[in-house]
Amino acid sequence: MPGEFLGLLNGSDDGNRSTHVFAVEFDTLFDADLGDMNSNHVGVDVDSLVSIAAESAGYYDDATGVFRNLTLISRKAMQVWVDYDAGATLVTVTMAPLGLPRPKKPLLQTTVDLSDVIVKQGATASVYVGFSSATGMLFSRHFVLGWSLSLHGGPAPELNILELPALPPAGPTKARSSKQVTEMIVIPIASATLILVVGVAIYAMARRRSKYAELREEWEMPFGAHRFSYRDLFRATRGFSDEHNLLGAGGFGRGTMEFVAEVASLGRLRHRNLVQLLGYCRRRGELLLVYDYMPNGSLDRYLHEYDARGTLDWPQRLHIIRGVASALLYLHEDWEQVVVHRDVKASNVLLDGEMNGRLGDFGLARLYDHGADAYTTHVMGTTGYLAPELGHTGKATPAADVFAFGAFLLEVTCGRRPVEQDEHQHNYSSVMLVDRVMEHLRDGSIVNAVDSKIIQAGGYNPEEISLVLKLGLLCSHPLPSGRPTMRQVMQYLDGNIILPDLSQAYFSFTEIESLSIFRVHDELTKKYFKSRKIVVSSATGADDDGQQFVYQGFASANLSLDGLAVVTPDGLLALTNATDQAKGHAFHPGHLHFVTNKKARSFSSCFVFAILSPYDGLSDYGLAFVVAPATTNFSTAKAGQYLGLLNATNGTARDPVLAVELNTIINPEFRDINGNHVGIDLNSLVSAKAEPAGYYDDDDTAAGGGGAFKNLTLNSHEPMLVWVEYDGEATQLNVTLAPVNVRQKPRRPLVSMDVELSNFFVEDDPMYVGFSSGTGVIPTRHCVLGCSFSMDGPAPPLDLSKLPVLPRYAELREDWEDEFGPHRFSYKDLFHATDGFKDRNLLGVGGFGRVYKGVLHLHQASSSSSNNLLAAAQQQVVALKRVSLARGKGVCRRGGEHRSPSPPQPYAVTRLLQACRRKDELLLVYDYMENGSLDKYLHDGRMPTLPWHDRYRVIKGVAASLLYLHEDWEQVVIHRDVKPSNVLLDGEMNARLGDFGLARLYDRGIDPQTTHVVGTIGGGSETACGGGVSNRRGNSCTKTGIDVHTPIAQFEAKHAKRHALLGFWPSSP
Repeated sequence: MPGEFLGLLNGSDDGNRSTHVFAVEFDTLFDADLGDMNSNHVGVDVDSLVSIAAESAGYYDDATGVFRNLTLISRKAMQVWVDYDAGATLVTVTMAPLGLPRPKKPLLQTTVDLSDVIVKQGATASVYVGFSSATGMLFSRHFVLGWSLSLHGGPAPELNILELPALPPAGPTKARSSKQVTEMIVIPIASATLILVVGVAIYAMARRRSKYAELREEWEMPFGAHRFSYRDLFRATRGFSDEHNLLGAGGFGRGTMEFVAEVASLGRLRHRNLVQLLGYCRRRGELLLVYDYMPNGSLDRYLHEYDARGTLDWPQRLHIIRGVASALLYLHEDWEQVVVHRDVKASNVLLDGEMNGRLGDFGLARLYDHGADAYTTHVMGTTGYLAPELGHTGKATPAADVFAFGAFLLEVTCGRRPVEQDEHQHNYSSVMLVDRVMEHLRDGSIVNAVDSKIIQAGGYNPEEISLVLKLGLLCSHPLPSGRPTMRQVMQYLDGNIILPDLSQAYFSFTEIESLSIFRVHDELTKKYFKSRKIVVSSATGADDDGQQFVYQGFASANLSLDGLAVVTPDGLLALTNATDQAKGHAFHPGHLHFVTNKKARSFSSCFVFAILSPYDGLSDYGLAFVVAPATTNFSTAKAGQYLGLLNATNGTARDPVLAVELNTIINPEFRDINGNHVGIDLNSLVSAKAEPAGYYDDDDTAAGGGGAFKNLTLNSHEPMLVWVEYDGEATQLNVTLAPVNVRQKPRRPLVSMDVELSNFFVEDDPMYVGFSSGTGVIPTRHCVLGCSFSMDGPAPPLDLSKLPVLPRYAELREDWEDEFGPHRFSYKDLFHATDGFKDRNLLGVGGFGRVYKGVLHLHQASSSSSNNLLAAAQQQVVALKRVSLARGKGVCRRGGEHRSPSPPQPYAVTRLLQACRRKDELLLVYDYMENGSLDKYLHDGRMPTLPWHDRYRVIKGVAASLLYLHEDWEQVVIHRDVKPSNVLLDGEMNARLGDFGLARLYDRGIDPQTTHVVGTIGGGSETACGGGVSNRRGNSCTKTGIDVHTPIAQFEAKHAKRHALLGFWPSSP
């Protein structure tokens, strides 16, 4: 089979000893089913694609012994040596970049007796020796440039590198000559040697500087006032000495950029019971936070360490409790934003010189505006302090802080941690402090739960202790609606309001666990809550009995989320993101019953989905509408082709799964019909029935019988409607698909099959209804915009006008971009100008991205036109480059430097018209050059020969443009990548220098900045390689000299002598 089986085996014979296959695999895709270690490895396979030994691709440097990584998909040739020692039954695999001698140390060695692998026929064995490969979902080609083989113990003959064929180009350029191949080998080696020598010379100085090196980026500029220098912090702590200055160790769970942005806000918090956050410093892989020093350390030590400086009596503990409560009230209600601490516990309460409690450690804190919904996030915090709803909603709310504060109250008063091991049990099971206190409350002896140290110290008030313990129980209520606010907590502590009776309105964690609240029958759950006078609010949009619900977006929904799944602030349910090999689930929080009286009930659901990918027509697998038992454990499910639903064993009768899959990749293992289909899955990802994605158009009756079939592309970036309907009487399941502009459900379904669901689902078992998805290797977002469901009736229609908007045209704008505003297009205009960046408009692929041809309607693109009637009638053909911001240059620097010089004619520079920016992407709009690049006319034999007078005019034009950039514009512009492929020809064959992706600008009269060495092999100067300095003589002139050589090389010396001399001069060192 193809794909992960590499054309060698299939799902049935993989691992079968009768296959008699020995292979050395070079694998670039991670496959968990095959036990792959990563997506760039070399493995030895025997009768199976589960390697018996594997290592990351690379080699050991003979000079240093250091392991050097190699990227298998680097488009660079590599040499491999595979040796087998029959006497030692040892397989050795060694690899290195092409051109390097064989490393002395192999990449991997493993013991394999090939006599057990090869089928013996008499005294000899007949075998094939060769190569095998297969393609999957990505477009790729696998090449072998040369091969030698030797049997009977001799070494394989050496390959002559110069005689090997050249690799075909990855893009539209012509294959390189052997001379160019040699240059590509020699020049990098020489450059690397030079850099190594220079590096050794400056190593000592660089090491000293790196000791205090910090990491600063453009987005940190607004937070400068909150930043300390690393040098000052290093010296202040005596080099971070553990022996003298270590106060403690804790955890941190935030993204750096996200948290630094909030440091500026948290630094403005002012309250007597908060530890003041003074500022921060950032280095690579490290963030340093600076707080006020608390001389008496953490409260945790006084509660749980017997060798602490002393015992806290009850008045001191109550004073600390009041202080922390006051601090949380300030954070939740009295500051300009809502601050959810998310890690309230005794070890995060510090004591100052006067034993006042100060709440500290804001490493997990979240901020949002008053009146706004809390953001969905990953569950963070400490076991015993985590509110139970966090596992289902993922939302950090003030109620979650109140729950943690309840655990804190009980911990301070009882002197016990929230969760402890019961030493009296043989299995050392966990005992929760809240259950201990609840038992004392029921026995009427709640004061007996107090810490014995308080009794020994004396001076305590039993009524105050009873109040605090009961308040701790109330704050620890399992339901958020049952907990008080921090303002009410302060009122209870101050005696302004009376604490409610807890005897009937409270139940403990142990009772919740024994009840299995999320799996029992709905009616039983309601009776249990009603008997305790607890009001349970229904999910947003659900009716009273939970048999019907509508989500017009999910902003206020209380979905059960898992894995990658999140709800964005505007209500979009994103099941996945760009994370590889991961899964996401989202389910309606209420449970439903699909089988009663041994008969499956009718149901109907309608939802809107979209699949978003950065690539045209290429995305990762898909998503599924799911009905599954509440007992289903999706933790064992796999991502990728398994859609986060099943694994290699598929479903079972005990845990049945019904799914409607919307799949964009063909998988032969699951017998998929194509790479764009809708299927009905019953306990298996081999669809019981499937059809190509599309719908029957009721308005087009040309085909008769229910309308003409219209194809739909699932990963078109467009939202689509899906209806899933089951008729319990007719035992028929129908799936209908349509674009959102089709307001009425098509009369004819896309997929229809007869199935008795009562044979799959267990009667009276509660079931989940929701969505599942899984990612592979292509960054893809699987989104749901809205959903409705109804039992025993049609699903309520969705109001499409209320659904969230897809982020298709989402752009990024920051303050530093304001000065470049007139140079900016909208992403929507650029998207339409290129027909959605279709491949038919692709002009070429470069080092920083792809270039497309587009047609802009000027009345859309330019709001500053002085004549709107004239602009409305105009169109302009442009070239649009999509630049990845994940490599190469900083965002802000690109925004500033791509204020391209807009030279008046005759200066031959391709004009940069405007730009647009999205997350991780910059789009640059240039004048369109009808005749393409000079490179094609010089090196592509299919193009007409460029006469000498045209070449001479090209040389003069490029020289004039560089003169303008170096001396005539307001700043000095160093192009840094002058070469024929960056010289474009307009309709009159005039040369225009383009592609300023590597350009640097600096003011006249100052030294150029030191930067990384970039450019094209063969076009860089010695000064750039040695010192990393981009200047006029050492960069562009060298490249100009090389460019002069290129267009004259095909002419006799008598025609070009004086021009050749001109070419040799700038190329001199």
